Order: sequence, then C-alpha cells, then structure tokens
Amino acid sequence: MLKIPFKKRKRVQQNPMIPTLFGALFTQGTSDYRGIPTTVCPCGYDMFIACVTFDDEERSVASYVLDGACALCGSLVTLPTPIDYEEEGECDEIRT
Repeated sequence: MLKIPFKKRKRVQQNPMIPTLFGALFTQGTSDYRGIPTTVCPCGYDMFIACVTFDDEERSVASYVLDGACALCGSLVTLPTPIDYEEEGECDEIRT
C-alpha cells in the first residue's frame, strides 16, 4: 500500500477580537436575511457591521464583503453594491 506523507501545517490562531466584533456571524440563533441586497435591516435599523479594505491613496473603501450584520439586532444581511442600484433603476424604467 502506498502511503502519502502529509506535511503538518502550522495552525493559524484566530484573532480573539473577531468574535467580539462580529459576534452575530459566529452565533447561532440570529436571523438570516441574506440573499437580497438591502440598505435597511428588517428591524428598521440602517447601520451594519462589515469587513472592508481601504484604498491607501484615496482613503476610501476599496472593497467589502457582501455579508454583513445589523449593528442593532445582529441579523445577517446581504449588503448592497452600486450595480444593485443600477439594476433597480433599469427595472423602474421598464415598468413606466
């Protein structure tokens, strides 16, 4: 029988602040409204917790993860993108 040796990988430890900052993403029992991009949580709150990267030169958001959590109730939501707004505008033009 042929044995394939595997290298033992160094286990990366998770930053202990991640569950504190993004507790809703690690906690069971929170509502999950992911799938349709939204700017307001179903609870009515419009502030979200998200992972972002910044552009060094312009000091603005360069990219972000589309999964976010409501800052009030912790529900998981899908964050909107500019193309979502463009698609909505196109749909409105077709309806009229």
